[in-house]
Amino acid sequence: MNDSSSKLIEKLFNSEKLNPVLKASYQEELNNMLEPKLTTRTALPGTALLVLLLISIAAIVRNLIVFEPGPHVIFSWLVMGGTSIWVAYLILRDLVRQRHSPKSVYSISQAFFCAGGLMTVASLLAGASDPTNPASTFSVLFAFVFLFVCAAWVTTNRIAAAELAAKEQMLRIEYRLADLAERLKA
Repeated sequence: MNDSSSKLIEKLFNSEKLNPVLKASYQEELNNMLEPKLTTRTALPGTALLVLLLISIAAIVRNLIVFEPGPHVIFSWLVMGGTSIWVAYLILRDLVRQRHSPKSVYSISQAFFCAGGLMTVASLLAGASDPTNPASTFSVLFAFVFLFVCAAWVTTNRIAAAELAAKEQMLRIEYRLADLAERLKA
């Protein structure tokens, strides 16, 4: 839900006197729909991904210290390390709050998609620096596959966000209809 939509909802709620029980019920249902509580089963994939991200961050730091690669590889490592830190923060925040945030999931997929794009550019630049060597462009293949997977993930999350927005709108309409029906009975 974007900011203008949430401002409109607040204006609608504040514009007329509404049944407080119905309003509280609507708000609770909306909060549970937008950010459901985490159970052990739903928190497990996030916890596993957090552990993998922390391991990858440690591996990137180790590689930066131990190896002396070219500037394109260092750039790719820094991009992936920064993305991993950001994603680990988002997952940790949701785990601490014990709420699953679809906005976090979309932010995670978007962050990896941007990282994939930057790493693809770095791979293409590294390959362009030595065009006679076919092995110099081999990393581009892996970068394109990573970028494609991230693009599919972003698209899937975008569709899920649209479905959630549609459910939210339906809930809002149901709430208004219930409020109108209650007023007509009185």
